Amino acid sequence: PARTLFGFSRQPTLKQKPPDFDPGLKEMLQLGQTLAKHERPPERSILISAFTSFVLDKQENERVAVEDSQIGLLLTTFRYLQDTQNEQGGLGLSVGEMVNAMSLLTGTGVRRAVETTNTVALARSLYDEVNRKEELTAEYRHQGLKTLIELLAAKKKPMEARALLEEQWTEDPASTDRKQWINIILGFAKVDEQDQMIKTIEIMEGHDISFDSQAHQYVVEFYASNKNVEMTKKWYDYGVVNGLKPTQRTLRRVLGVCIYNNELEWGEPLLRSLVDGELSNAKDSKAYWKLVLQWAAAKGKSVEELDRLLNVMIQKTGEQGMEVRPDIGLINSLIAFATFKNDPYTAERYLALGRRWGLEPDSKTLLLQLDYRISSGDLDGAKAAYDELKGRELETDADLKFINRLIVAMCNQKPLKYNVLMELVDDLTERKARLNPETVSALALVHLQRGELHDLIDLLNTHVYRFEANARLSICHDLIQFCFDRSMLTARIWDAYNIIRQTFKEMDLETRTKMIVEFFERGRSDMATHVFGHIRHLDSPDIKPTLEAYVLVFEGIAKAADAESLALVHNMLKLDATVEPNTKLYNALMLAYMGCGDPRQALIFWDDIIHSREGPTYNSIQIALRACGDAPFGERQARDIWSRLKRFDIRVTKEIHAAYIGALAGQALFDECTELINNAEKEAGLTPDVLMLGTFHNSLPNAKQEAMKYWAAEEYPAVWAEVQKFSKRNKMSSSGNFLNGIVYNVGTDIRA
Repeated sequence: PARTLFGFSRQPTLKQKPPDFDPGLKEMLQLGQTLAKHERPPERSILISAFTSFVLDKQENERVAVEDSQIGLLLTTFRYLQDTQNEQGGLGLSVGEMVNAMSLLTGTGVRRAVETTNTVALARSLYDEVNRKEELTAEYRHQGLKTLIELLAAKKKPMEARALLEEQWTEDPASTDRKQWINIILGFAKVDEQDQMIKTIEIMEGHDISFDSQAHQYVVEFYASNKNVEMTKKWYDYGVVNGLKPTQRTLRRVLGVCIYNNELEWGEPLLRSLVDGELSNAKDSKAYWKLVLQWAAAKGKSVEELDRLLNVMIQKTGEQGMEVRPDIGLINSLIAFATFKNDPYTAERYLALGRRWGLEPDSKTLLLQLDYRISSGDLDGAKAAYDELKGRELETDADLKFINRLIVAMCNQKPLKYNVLMELVDDLTERKARLNPETVSALALVHLQRGELHDLIDLLNTHVYRFEANARLSICHDLIQFCFDRSMLTARIWDAYNIIRQTFKEMDLETRTKMIVEFFERGRSDMATHVFGHIRHLDSPDIKPTLEAYVLVFEGIAKAADAESLALVHNMLKLDATVEPNTKLYNALMLAYMGCGDPRQALIFWDDIIHSREGPTYNSIQIALRACGDAPFGERQARDIWSRLKRFDIRVTKEIHAAYIGALAGQALFDECTELINNAEKEAGLTPDVLMLGTFHNSLPNAKQEAMKYWAAEEYPAVWAEVQKFSKRNKMSSSGNFLNGIVYNVGTDIRA
């Protein structure tokens, strides 16, 4: 069938949603691309606007993560603006805008970025530029320095942060505060430098800044939040040993660590101290109740026992003159612990306990219910919890991570409840909420399996351009795996591949090469060749066809006997200045031209091999001899090769010997072939075997195959009987036409 200009599927084109970029991101991406290609970049005014609008948008949407790759684009843009500034226009960014950008780098979104290199580099570049400005005020300088110190401490550069803070304290002690020192202590905690933590505390105290109970709380909370049980215990003890009275919050966090990590024996004295110094107001009593109830649950108390414990605590607080009643927060704390223990049955019983006390679920309860029902595989129950949650007010997007998990679980559900799934997706779309990479990947596979290509493109264009490089690669990997599913029609795999390559231009050479192999194995050498052409025309200098890739494609074309694809790829090779042909590549070209019915051209590459510095390999000789069998007057070339082997005393393997027999048999030289076989043991030390007789038979013209069978059955009956056990197929000419003879499947395919 005739190929279309842009692909193989003729489907009506629909208007696709364009890629959804954050404000300013598209222009900064264009700058990076133009610099890499040495092309003209966007105007400075456009880049200045892009830089400031991106920063402003991220500050207004603090809950949205800023990826390290996006910080990298900010850095590239800022450095370009620095390099191209002039005396009249200057940098184009005010001191306030640069300090504002520094503040963005310490925001909650950036803290979630995995990498730190770009973030620290941009902060330093901004700070250095700010300090060069004549209009710099003391306020801006202190704000910029404070931001840089905080960032260095947070991004695992606490030593530099401490040096800067000491310098700032020396110049203006009033401009520093205790929180900065605590940030540096936590920075050393992140890199696990305990000695430097202690040293920083000593430096603080040398500056008359005490390491008090509040500072102690920050350190303990850091380790508790990171689930580091041993360090939580160690730093709790550090405060006690040094005479600090732990805050109630510190006690509660440490006890929480004990409950969730089965450190009940170590935490028992702490719980007792909390009980002995019972809290004096109703609000704190609730926090105390949560700990006591969770502690009892951790010790294996039943729901009924916890119910009785609640009654006891109500009575006890009543005796102290406080009117305290349980609330849904207490029940939520129990459900959270059951969820952590992966015990949905007990979680449901705690929910029932709350109802017995007249406590109806709040939004937190429903979120917990959503969580444990998804974990237990109760997706219908999770959907019911979600439906109830939709009517509740949520202060933040706390439900998004659970809804994302529910969507992923429903995508993998068998049978797929498509309408219910898309209802969830539509809800998030209405909220303009962002999907996680795992969710995008799962939904993309659903669309692929259902053949909903336009929905797939819209999904990818909406989300993937916001993701970090590793997340994009993960989605790309999942979609590529779909392409290796042999149960899918080749046309759908081709469409999927085209969407993937256009969306994920960073897809590596190895993955693209696997796609080439996949299409060859599906019998679509034309598609495999197009994939190779896509690699050839990529702008990325890191993704270019290698010599091995050319060899792979030529070998595939040889098996497919696709002359059109061969001409296309060979022309690409001629124009590719990055690939220097060697023997292996010439071998592949010989195979390709032989497979496409042009053995004469194949032997031209044999001439290139024998006149090259590298020279032929055993595979080269075997391939050339096979070509001789099909080429006009090929026996002359075959005899020349054979005489060279003899003249240079090159060891003749059984494969080479069989190939020479095949070359002569292809020219119908029956008697010479039988002589070679009969004299094989004497001349080459080889016993006639299946490969030798099978090659002789397969290479002969059809008219002489019957005579060969009689000869073989008479001269070598045992070996010939073994040959006949092999499967057989119709014989084909080198041009791909079926002939009358048969071929036994002896030997193996030759590789370049």
